[in-house]
Amino acid sequence: MHGNIMSPMTAFLMLQTMKMMGMRIKQLSISAMQIATFLESHPKSNPNVMKVVYPGLKSHPQKELADHQHRDGLHEGMLWFNVNGDLIKLMDNIKCPWAIYEILGATESIITACAVMTHVKMICEDRLKVGITDGLIRISVGIEDPADSIRGLDDALNQL
Repeated sequence: MHGNIMSPMTAFLMLQTMKMMGMRIKQLSISAMQIATFLESHPKSNPNVMKVVYPGLKSHPQKELADHQHRDGLHEGMLWFNVNGDLIKLMDNIKCPWAIYEILGATESIITACAVMTHVKMICEDRLKVGITDGLIRISVGIEDPADSIRGLDDALNQL
């Protein structure tokens, strides 16, 4: 897209994408809730997962507000958690369907170790001031089967 007018092909692709948006949001919201619930219960068997933040979880401090603002209890597909362990090892051991990118919002599930990827050029003190700890893992959930995503996360976390 150049300027303020889309080319016909860009307009066509946008229309095709928008036709599936409702289904995608529903699927990734359901998957994100299952993944967040898994991660929140994970510390009972593995101390490597410390804090999980997703607006659909009962433990979220603004759950009531999120329920009010998000239609039909669909809280989208973004969540984050903190791990106690080697981030590089976690990222090396994560398997399909997870993709390791520095972008968000694709149809595939994306996992990012913010301290060593997206925010690597920030000095530690500045990173910590904005809440990006050394163990922060950000997830953008895709439309894959959540059981596959959970299996991949579990395997990688158990190797820390």
